[in-house]
Amino acid sequence: MTSAATVSEVERYDVATIVGGGAKLGTVTAVGVMIFALVSRPLDGFAETLIQSVLILAGGLVVSYAPGLLVRVRTIDGLGWTALLGLMGALFFTLFDVVLLRPFDIYHWTWDQIGGGSGFWYIPVWFMGSAFLATLGGMNISKAPNRELMVLGARTLIMSVVLFTVIAASGLFPPTSAVMALAFSLGLALDLVVTAVQSKG
Repeated sequence: MTSAATVSEVERYDVATIVGGGAKLGTVTAVGVMIFALVSRPLDGFAETLIQSVLILAGGLVVSYAPGLLVRVRTIDGLGWTALLGLMGALFFTLFDVVLLRPFDIYHWTWDQIGGGSGFWYIPVWFMGSAFLATLGGMNISKAPNRELMVLGARTLIMSVVLFTVIAASGLFPPTSAVMALAFSLGLALDLVVTAVQSKG
């Protein structure tokens, strides 16, 4: 007889989990992007950077850790499914983006302008980035000794803010929301290193 505790540890990678989870993740991403764009319009300077950075940190936590939680990642195979769920989230967001966000001109398409009017050069980068963040988050969850998500999330946030502060203070880049996105990615990777060290301790 299988105990309830054992069942909760079983990884999930059925169609409903991967596709349904991707749809949910894509929807949450689309809502976050709309909020980001609409809130940013009346703001500028420090207020704009602050609000955008908070939204980036919240969104980063969701797209990084939600896939691993939905899959209940424990193994290398589960990690692969976690990356796929992250990719599915990006695919569903792209559908929202093309069908709803672009026609209503919610935000400026700087990336299209850089690509000569085409978004096909950066959309694959978005896909890869989503799968990469989901992979890092999944690895962090699977290696955490007690799988305490609140601890992982809080540590990732703290490291991200510290890295943002260091980067901004160094003068290498201006303190913008884009730099916060970079700091979050680096903070997530650094948090994984800390988790891996703790798991061996």
